[in-house]
Amino acid sequence: MAGSVAAVEAAYPASVDVNRSAFNPPCDRDANFTIPKMQAAAKAAYARLGHASEDYTGAQFTRAATLNRTAADWGYYVHSHGDYYWHAADGRRYTGFREDSGDCTQAVVFSKDIKAKRAGRQSNLVFVSTCHAADSNATLPDAFAIAKTKSSDGVNQGPEFYVGYLGVQWDGDEWIFEQRFWNALAGGKAVGTAFDVAMLGAFDHAAFDADWWGTYGWSGVAGPWTTCKLCS
Repeated sequence: MAGSVAAVEAAYPASVDVNRSAFNPPCDRDANFTIPKMQAAAKAAYARLGHASEDYTGAQFTRAATLNRTAADWGYYVHSHGDYYWHAADGRRYTGFREDSGDCTQAVVFSKDIKAKRAGRQSNLVFVSTCHAADSNATLPDAFAIAKTKSSDGVNQGPEFYVGYLGVQWDGDEWIFEQRFWNALAGGKAVGTAFDVAMLGAFDHAAFDADWWGTYGWSGVAGPWTTCKLCS
């Protein structure tokens, strides 16, 4: 049994990319003790959902490394600086996030780069823990082949769900949200219900907001419909 479980997990990898350098000296003035908690919680959550979950930070979280892994990933979590960044060669903007790279230079990973590497392949749970990740003009959902629609009430768009933050947000509020979200999933809630639970209660800043796209009633379990236990 243990061997078969390991084989299933290996079939559905999930990467957890966390930019620690940007939020700590010398890149930032103050030490940040919240981000390692976010990293550990995300890695554990993806493992509970049936993914082969691995986390990366510092020199392991570079633009090149992320793009090399993404073609195989079914699940993805990233915590970093994010924005609607200008792409000079294309003369337009894309949603993206900063690599860690273990220094303060930190190149942007653009949505267009991820989209090219993934080439339309299916995603499961994608959690982009950055500013502007779920703004109305966000281009990252499309990079992971997740339509920017909300499917509920018996309608589904497959075993996929994208979560991100609206506008500029703070690590403290994001950590509050993420703890609630992961705990609700661990308690057997569907992804959409877990999102609603995570939005309940107080945050440090009244302007905190997040959004989602995907299948509200999906269980979050790794893999296509044929391997999901609670898909609806």
